Parts: sequence; C-alpha cells; structure tokens
Amino acid sequence: MTLPDAERLDAWRSFLTAHAAMSKMLSRALEEDEDLQLPWFEILDALAMADDKSLRFSELAERVMANPSSLSRQIDKLEDKQLVAREKSVSDDGRATVLVLTPEGHDVWKTASLTYYRIVRRVFTSWLTETDVVALHRVFSKVLEAD
Repeated sequence: MTLPDAERLDAWRSFLTAHAAMSKMLSRALEEDEDLQLPWFEILDALAMADDKSLRFSELAERVMANPSSLSRQIDKLEDKQLVAREKSVSDDGRATVLVLTPEGHDVWKTASLTYYRIVRRVFTSWLTETDVVALHRVFSKVLEAD
C-alpha cells in the first residue's frame, strides 16, 4: 500500500483539523450560551429542517450521521427534556414511529440556531468565495460518491 502524496495528505489533515476546530467552537458556544450539547442541536436542526418537523429514526440517523445506539440515547435525553417526541406515523399504516420536534424543542432550536449559525458564518462561510463554494461542493460530492 502506498500513502497518498504529501500535498493530498496535508489537505486531508487540514480538513480533519478544521472540522475538529469547528466542532469544538460550536460545542463550546452552544453549551455556554444555550446549555445544549452539539449532538442535541444537530438532531433538533435536522427535525426543524424536515417536512412536518418529523423524521423516521433511520432518516434522522442518516441525516446526523449517528450510529443507532448513540442516537437512541440522545433521543431519550431529548424526550426527557420534552424537546422531541415519538409519535405514530400518519403517512402510512400507523405502525411506524416518527420523531417529532415539540413546540418547546422548536423554541430551543430557534434560539440555539442563532448561536450555531453565527459561529458557522464567522468562522467558515464568510471566508468562502463563490469559487471556493463550487470547489467544496465538488470535492465533498466526490467523497460521498466514494462511500
């Protein structure tokens, strides 16, 4: 096996470092400003962006890139805080369960999203040119296609 060339390996390491730094900044800001863990925000955000503010468990797991057991524990905690609820799906025969953003969860998401997207804008998006955006879409599309 051969290693990737030094330039591509350096790009990979830069990506990992940037991702870790962003996660750390977002986690710190959400915990300090909103008393909310980053994985919880990501779940609330996925539900807030979904049609009807609800998703099946498998759809949510895919959107937040979480393994099922970890996601299940997170959902339990969010249910305890009454930010999400499990409900019977009305779009099929009623046997499926969907996760729904509660009104309180929506309020928490709305406030927390101001913090989250302020950091994303300040640290990431405000530095990107249109050329950068196109290039990043192209690169990340290739990564996702390779999966």
